[in-house]
This record gives sequence, C-alpha cells and structure tokens, in this order.
Amino acid sequence: MTPAPSPTPSGTPTYYPALTGIRALGAFLVFFVHFRPLGTPELVGRIATAFYITLSMFFVLSGFAIAHRYQHSVRLSKGWWRMYFWHRAARIYPTYLLLNTAALARVYWPIPASKVANSLLLIFLSESMLRGFSNTLKYVGVPPGWSLTPEECFYVSLPFLLLLWQKRGLLGAAGFVLGMLSFGLVLTALCAGRPALHGFFGTYHHLFNFTFFGRVVEFVLGVGLARWWGGRPSGEARGWPWRTLAGGLAVVLTIALLAYINSPQTPYDGNLYPSTIFLNIIVFPFSMTLLLAGLLAERTWFRTWLATPWMDEAGKRSYFFYLLHVGLLSVWWHDTFGWGRHIFGQLLVTALLAEVGYRCFERPVHRWLLARTVRRAKAAPQPA
Repeated sequence: MTPAPSPTPSGTPTYYPALTGIRALGAFLVFFVHFRPLGTPELVGRIATAFYITLSMFFVLSGFAIAHRYQHSVRLSKGWWRMYFWHRAARIYPTYLLLNTAALARVYWPIPASKVANSLLLIFLSESMLRGFSNTLKYVGVPPGWSLTPEECFYVSLPFLLLLWQKRGLLGAAGFVLGMLSFGLVLTALCAGRPALHGFFGTYHHLFNFTFFGRVVEFVLGVGLARWWGGRPSGEARGWPWRTLAGGLAVVLTIALLAYINSPQTPYDGNLYPSTIFLNIIVFPFSMTLLLAGLLAERTWFRTWLATPWMDEAGKRSYFFYLLHVGLLSVWWHDTFGWGRHIFGQLLVTALLAEVGYRCFERPVHRWLLARTVRRAKAAPQPA
C-alpha cells in the first residue's frame, strides 16, 4: 500500500511523501470502523462507521501509484510481464502470506480427516486471494485480505488499460470501465443463486461493494490522475489551492452524508442502499482524486503535515497495519478485555506490531526479492 517510486521522463525516481502519509491517515480511520470505545455516542459511531469509505482512497492511490510507474514502459512481452508480476507480488504477497497463513492455521489446523478436501479448498482460495470473488468466503483467513482480490484484478488489467488509453484517449478509458462492469454483471447474472458456486459472484450488492468489476471506476480515476500529473510541467500551481479545498470539502461532505443516510450493511453484501453504493464507488473516488491532485500540485499545510517524517513512516507501515488490525490480535484482545475496551491501547499495540512487522519482515523480504530481480537481470544475456 506504499506508493512505488516512479520513473520520471528523466529516469530519476519520484516519491511523494504526502501520498504515503495519507495512507497512514486512511489506515487509522479504517481501524475505527471496526473498533470503538464502549459508550461511543450514536452520532460519533455513525460517522466512524462511514470511515469504511476510505478504502476507496487506497484503490485510487493504487491506480495512481502503479500507473505512474508503468505508463511509459508497458510492453506486452513475456519478459515484461514476468518482471511486472514479480514486482507486484514482491510488494504485497509476502506480508499477506505471513498474516493470512497465521489466521488460517488458527482456524484449520489440525485438519480433521473428514474435512481435508473442503479445508484445502478454502485454504487455496484464501492464499491465492481468489476468495474476494465470493460473498460467503471472502473473510476466510485474515479478513481485510478480501480487498487484495480487486488489487489482483487491477494488476492484470492495468497494462491493457494504459495501452487502450494511449490509443483511444478518454473514450478508451470509458470503454474499459463499461467492459469491466458488463463482465461483472454478466458473471453475477449467471452465478447468483447457485449454492454450488459458494457465493462466487453471488449477489449484485457484493459485485458493487467488493469486486474490481463493480469498483473499477476507483482504479481508473487513479490511472487518470497519473496521466494528468505525468503530463504537467514541473513546478507547483500558484494561487488559491482550490483542488485541495474542494476535494477535502467533498470528502468530508460525502462521509457526513453516509453517516446521515446510515445504510444497513451485512458482512456478506456490504451496503444495501443504491445511494450509499453510489457515494462509495463514484462520488467519493472523484472527490478523493481531486484532493490527491491538490496534494500533488498545491502547497498547503495539509500536504506539509502529511509529508512530515512521522506520517511518512507511518504510511509505509500502513499495509502491515491494515492486514493486522482485524485478525488474531483483535480476537485475542476481545477474548482478554472484551469488545470496546482499551481501544486506544489496542490501536497502539497494533501500530507497534506493525512497526516490528515492517522492519523485521515486510521491508527486508521486499528488498531481498527485488535484489534477486536485479541479479537475474544482470545475469541475463544482453542484446547485441
């Protein structure tokens, strides 16, 4: 969930600390979606519940970060695909594998002899990140891991989107969105109501709340932001920071409107009101894209704060924090203290464990895997 360094036309890496800092802010807000102190006033609870919408921010940021890195280098060759997927897997999979396997082991080990086939199937769907396609199985393993299924789909489709956008412009991007949405609608029409499929594309609510095909607009907006920013001249916009102000106000108003509507939600299908689904996958992503454009182009106190060393470092740990905050730790905390007790202590412990996990596992493993990529590239025969 950390923005990848992206090559500029000059070939030097670019890094945007404010975009990393806002990831930390989003991860902390997601924490309070799931955990709040006992006695929290109803209005505050409704606002905190609406913070689930910040997950959309991560999808927009993912679209921006990956597109900004690869938009000038897409090559549909075997070597390019191999390197592309290796880099993406090296970034997200080791941490996921560590935390997800620990969660699976707690539930399924030892595997009863009578349930070997079923348990192995569930483990495979979870470890392969395919579970997010199912409205009944998406929480198997570490629960927040369902959101990596849309990420997987985005990684696969991004090169085609970039090439289509380059050749056809906005019409190509719109066609991509309509094509992905249509594909999801057809799959859901074919699969819904079939128990043998175990919830894969089981409902339309699940399609729009949890899958790439229903949430494709968020990723495409991030790609559009990368194309806009990549074509801008160097330097910052002068004058009134209207993008930051308008985007921030729209974000706040969207969260307030979600809290006011207070749509019923189910664990399997998510939002049940079309209006809140529309706010989640259309209105908020557009608002967040405008805010991110302001963080890129305008100098404000908000960008300065997000770019501080503390927020920057917290943002780098946000992926580990996000996967960790609901799982074995939260179950232990509940069993030991009860739900809603010592929540700020739970937040602190989660952040400290994320720090340890990032320093001792995520960062060194990522660097080791990328170092193997460099060694392979040096060992490969060079063209004459």
